[in-house]
Amino acid sequence: MSVSNQRVRADRGFTLIEILIAITILSFITIGVVTITENSMNTKDRTSQLNADNLQIETAMSRFEWDFLQIYSPLYFSSIMNFNQNMNTAGAANGAANAGSGSGEESEEGSGFANASAQSGSGSGANFNQNPALAAYQEALAIRMQTNEHFMNISKEGMPIPRFYSPEKNIFEFFTSSNRRKIENTKQSHFGWVRYTMGDPIERDADSGPDTEPVNAIPKGLKTLVRYYTADDPYNPKRINPDSAADSQVKGAVLLENVEKLEFSFWNFQTRKWESSLKAIANGESVIHGVRVQLAWYDSMGIKRTTDRIFRTHWPLVVPQDPVATGGAAAGAAGANPAGPDGILGTEDDVQAGTTANGTTGAEEGDP
Repeated sequence: MSVSNQRVRADRGFTLIEILIAITILSFITIGVVTITENSMNTKDRTSQLNADNLQIETAMSRFEWDFLQIYSPLYFSSIMNFNQNMNTAGAANGAANAGSGSGEESEEGSGFANASAQSGSGSGANFNQNPALAAYQEALAIRMQTNEHFMNISKEGMPIPRFYSPEKNIFEFFTSSNRRKIENTKQSHFGWVRYTMGDPIERDADSGPDTEPVNAIPKGLKTLVRYYTADDPYNPKRINPDSAADSQVKGAVLLENVEKLEFSFWNFQTRKWESSLKAIANGESVIHGVRVQLAWYDSMGIKRTTDRIFRTHWPLVVPQDPVATGGAAAGAAGANPAGPDGILGTEDDVQAGTTANGTTGAEEGDP
């Protein structure tokens, strides 16, 4: 073979078969790279959407936890004012104490009417029943509480006792100190009424809706989890009315969409069971120790999800005692006092262990 023939063969390049093999290999590599990239983008989108769904439910539950942990009622640390017993016994005890000491100082336990009788040193409980000012105050208070939907009574210190509200399983309205003013000098209180319930779905236009198309797996007619609150006038005697457009003090916010079920149940401290009605619990409309929230909703991908959360208050689980209602007996005060000798609150068993002079337990007589 001559040198010229070798040079011509070297200039021919790749054959057709070699080119086809190279194109095939390159195609497989390109398909693999595109598939991996597409799967990665889909995984990122699904993960981001899942995180958004989780963030939405966690935000809703955190909002409820913030409100419920700061639920407020004087009966968590005091007792209901008893005009027929507390005032009389306080007058007798304080009157005898002041008559013996001769100091004439006012007692911190009784009300103004009890202190007035205590300073006289008479120790007679009949004066309170015959006191026209006390009788007029009691009658006016009874009339006011009959028409008040938010408050049911007053404590022995004269503080109003809120009436918690749960007429249905998916409605819970309570008094809380969780409100924080967003703007300085705004005429709002830290105390306010909050209602959690199910509301109508959000109606969106085709142009203003989200970028993603609605998932066909989500059923129609689902509700929303809505939080209503009012802090401008916490002593308003009327309940929160979400349907009243004229009530500008009530503000609402949608916490979760596509809600299928919302149920509240409340812990019964005596029977150790969950109750669906506050009226089934002793003093349930004024003292709540725990609440259970059961929620079912559909996420943005059409998957039905459920959550079951339990929340409890920051208040200690003790039975507040009324030293006046127990007759002022030293045995009852020593045994049934929630605060021990060192000032530390005891448990419910410690409270129920104390007995009064007549043999009854301090918790039985002083339990609000």
